[in-house]
Amino acid sequence: MWRIFIACALVLVAVVSLFNKQRQPAGDASTAPVEPPQPGYYMKRARITEMSPDGVPLYRVEAERIEQDPADAGIRLEQLILTYRTPESRDWTLTAARGFVPPDSRTLNLAGNVRIVGQPVAEMQPAVVHTERLTIDTESNVASTRDRVDIEWGNRRLSTMGLVADLKAERLRLESAVHGRFIPPGR
Repeated sequence: MWRIFIACALVLVAVVSLFNKQRQPAGDASTAPVEPPQPGYYMKRARITEMSPDGVPLYRVEAERIEQDPADAGIRLEQLILTYRTPESRDWTLTAARGFVPPDSRTLNLAGNVRIVGQPVAEMQPAVVHTERLTIDTESNVASTRDRVDIEWGNRRLSTMGLVADLKAERLRLESAVHGRFIPPGR
């Protein structure tokens, strides 16, 4: 008799459990849909100015769009203009189609029609540097590339593979394969 009672109780518990399971909503807390990652920040037509400890502007970045990637916290910039002010109050302007700041870095990687324009000496014509990629260390104020570089300075033309430019000291070092042409004035 006890065996029949226990068997009936087990069947009754199984039927009640099955009935309750069918009445529960399809999604419970353990199978909730995973939300997409939260977006990082983005700015359109942004202007950011980095200041020195004494409040003097060091450089200004203007970009059509600045966006932080939520996956790795890297920062992407589009159509950017970076203006760097030397201690002698001369501006050097760097432009590029795009830029990238790796996560937790003070390095800015520029790419796409990179151009540097500045006037190294007050009495001379502006110098223009063209390349496809350039890396700028914003702490040491050193820009460098291993790519082809074309430099125009008045009637002077130079081409090289790679350069290192100390923006603060206004010193430029050409790396290799330097080819130049100096055209006399009036020609």
